[in-house]
Formats: sequence, C-alpha cells, structure tokens
Amino acid sequence: MSAALTLVRPPQTAGRVNIGGGVELAYIDRGAGQPMVFIPGWSFTKEVFIRQIRYFERYCRVIAYDPRSQGASTSTIEGNDYVTHAMDLAALLHALQIRNPIIVGWGAGALTGWGYSKLRGPAALAGMIVIDQPPKCMSVEVSDWTQGSLDVLASIHTQFLRDRTGQANYMRREIGTRMIERLVEPPEEEWLLAHALSTNPLVAAQLYASAMFTDMLEPAIQLSRARPMLFCIAESWAEKAVRYLLAKIPDSQRAVFGGHMMFWEYPEAFNQVVTEFVRGYILKKRPRAG
Repeated sequence: MSAALTLVRPPQTAGRVNIGGGVELAYIDRGAGQPMVFIPGWSFTKEVFIRQIRYFERYCRVIAYDPRSQGASTSTIEGNDYVTHAMDLAALLHALQIRNPIIVGWGAGALTGWGYSKLRGPAALAGMIVIDQPPKCMSVEVSDWTQGSLDVLASIHTQFLRDRTGQANYMRREIGTRMIERLVEPPEEEWLLAHALSTNPLVAAQLYASAMFTDMLEPAIQLSRARPMLFCIAESWAEKAVRYLLAKIPDSQRAVFGGHMMFWEYPEAFNQVVTEFVRGYILKKRPRAG
C-alpha cells in the first residue's frame, strides 16, 4: 500500500451547518486555540487535508469543510461560483463563532478566501496561506502567472467537463501529472478520484468557469498589505509565479516545492513550512500554542 494512504481515514465530520437557502455545509472541527480554516480546491473535499488536520489540531482549532456542491455539503443548481462560496464561508464562520481565522485555501479554495477578505475586510483574517493558486486565473498579459492560455482553458472546459467520463479522465490526468510528482498507485488514484468526483459534472463545469473568470488580484494585494500571506507554489511554474508575486504582491511570503498537491505528497515539509510561517509572521507577538 502506498505511504500516501496510511492516513486515509479522516476524523469524523463534526456536523453540518445550515447557512440558509436550504444549504448545509459539512465540516470537521478539531482542537482549540487560533482557528485555521482549510478550504479544498475545485471539486475536492475536506478529506484531502487529513494530514494537516491531524498535525495542526495539536496547536490550533482546525476547521475543514466541504464547500457548497462539493463532498457531503448540499449540492445546488445556483450559487456555484466563488462570490457565493465566499458568502457561504462567512455564514459558516459566523455560525461556528470563529473570528480572525488563518485561512488555508488550496487552488480555487484560495479564491474563496480572498473573496471572504473582500467581503469582510482584511481585518477579519489573521492571515492567509495560498496553496498554488494565482489570484487571477486568466490574463491578456502573457507574463502574468495564470492557470494557462485562453485556448488551453477553453479546451479543458469543452472537451472534458461535459459529463462524468470526461470529468474523470481530466482529473485522472491532473492527478498523475500536475498534482503529484511521484508515481500514483491505483488505490491512491481511486481514493483521490472518488473525492474529486463527488461534485456533479455539470456543477464542476460551473465552478471551473467561475474560477477562470474570477479576478481576486486587488483583494489579494489589499490583504497582503494588512495581514501575513504565504504562497506555497508548485515547482512546475515557480519561476513565473515568483516573478509575478514579486511584482504584484511583494508583501507576500513564498515557498516553492512539490506539485499542485504538495500538502498531500509532502505533508511533513508542508506542515513545517506553514508552522514556521504562522509562528514567525502571525503569532510572533503571541505565546506559542502547544
């Protein structure tokens, strides 16, 4: 069995929060102290953060949740966009009485985090950790760090995100190339696919399009000026990403290693980078937890 599957069983879901409109968000809530809120990427579930939950619950209050239409949360026809996801996050944090969280957003989950900062203001956050996500997914400037060219992104949407088979083929390709650097064994691939495909393919296409057309550069700049922000960047596009961040968001911190799921493939290294950032930039004026 792959080492990546040694912690495959997640903590039990703590509950479900009704955020209105018939929508319930499923969440995990573990530990005590400074809140850390983990937001999974496009179409994935909270379970991908199992190694972070079990590590950080010793020092912080850790919340991980399934966004609307993902995982065990309510799936809806409307609201599958990152403006609504930010509003959903605000409702979840209010219901759980969480103030000044550290938001950890993977991929499109970072768009939700920046959206929350735009909605509530940077002062509502203690800091933010961005896992391999540019704040603007498309740009007419070829030098910008983006998810890809318009032609590439359009082809993904039109060729793959039309039905369950196409969605599975696309996710299988992503897992085996961009997300994880090492060879992905079949049991691990199937586990990851099961969590990625918990989102209805039509909804996944909606969310994908929303992510590609979402521009969170200005909220990211404003947040970085007011609160600590760390970008964890995959090696495959690190040179372009770092150059972009130095020009556009120079107040942010940067760490480069692994692929798009470096937190899954290299959990010890990822957890250490995050720990050092949190202690050095967010909790530096407070007693250390743990």
